[in-house]
Amino acid sequence: MEKDFFLNEFRDSLKAINEKHFFSREMGYQGKLLTELEKRIHIKKIFLGSIIVEQEYQKTLKNHGINKRPDIIIHVPYIEKIHSSRRVGNHVVIQLKLCASEKRAKEDFKKMDLMYKELEYLLGIFLNINSDRTFFNSYSGDYKERLCCFAVKLSDNKVLIYESS
Repeated sequence: MEKDFFLNEFRDSLKAINEKHFFSREMGYQGKLLTELEKRIHIKKIFLGSIIVEQEYQKTLKNHGINKRPDIIIHVPYIEKIHSSRRVGNHVVIQLKLCASEKRAKEDFKKMDLMYKELEYLLGIFLNINSDRTFFNSYSGDYKERLCCFAVKLSDNKVLIYESS
């Protein structure tokens, strides 16, 4: 995965979500972001292989070593006959919050740390919707080099993007 190329497409996805309605509901924004990411990933062929974008995919202790439900993941689905383990093909995990507090951001950072450690996700994105606070400096885990934090809000019908990494 070319991280910078993907992040450019991620920013473009954020810019494409410019309807006020989506800045008031986390699930609505999440669905719209999923659509925008999927469109760009497949058109631009950002990743190799049979990549899919999924939302709310339940990870189980038995199969994944964790029992968390990340908001959005970009990965190659595990196929026992092809992959050596469920740690293969995990590219991006995205956690979203609407107007997150620092406490809620830290809760998501802990989830992401589990995804990095147990499933070797290469990149994690924290997105704070309808805010200008990324909370990157509140992260205290071991995987800061894999984390990018964004905040996005709408002002005068213009999408404002804040980024820290």
